[in-house]
Amino acid sequence: MKLSRRSFLRYAAWGAGALALAACAPQSAEPQPPEIAYNHDTCDNCGMLISEVRFACASLLIKGGYRKFDDIGCLAAYHTDRPNEQAAAYFVHDYHSESWIRGESATYVHSPKIASPMGHGLAAFGTREAAEGFAKSYCGDTDCDLLNFDEMRVHVHMHVHG
Repeated sequence: MKLSRRSFLRYAAWGAGALALAACAPQSAEPQPPEIAYNHDTCDNCGMLISEVRFACASLLIKGGYRKFDDIGCLAAYHTDRPNEQAAAYFVHDYHSESWIRGESATYVHSPKIASPMGHGLAAFGTREAAEGFAKSYCGDTDCDLLNFDEMRVHVHMHVHG
């Protein structure tokens, strides 16, 4: 099939328009966690080096940009003390797999026995079942607290500000 010059130009214009629309289409609407350069990036709350993957966490700000933290307690304290720094999303690492998970849906285990970088004693888990299993095996006869995101933030606020 041979195209006339006019047909070719029509198809080329249509193709260019389709490419322009695709380029303008919104990319993944799901927020993504930041890259962290371990043993190089510092915590935006306490200034310490971020060195332990399982405790590293971050927030994506509504106005753009990320805040990075070395301890889940630092993330909670930072945003409690800075209400103008509103977050669009929170990211934590699953304690076992060390993969990024959303902080808002994680289950947190609190225990003074958990040696987190700044001593907040918080570990995040992707499922409540994983958190319960960890708490049962890790805490033994003492109780670990299982917290959702809002409960964890209140716990840190009470710990930091009394």
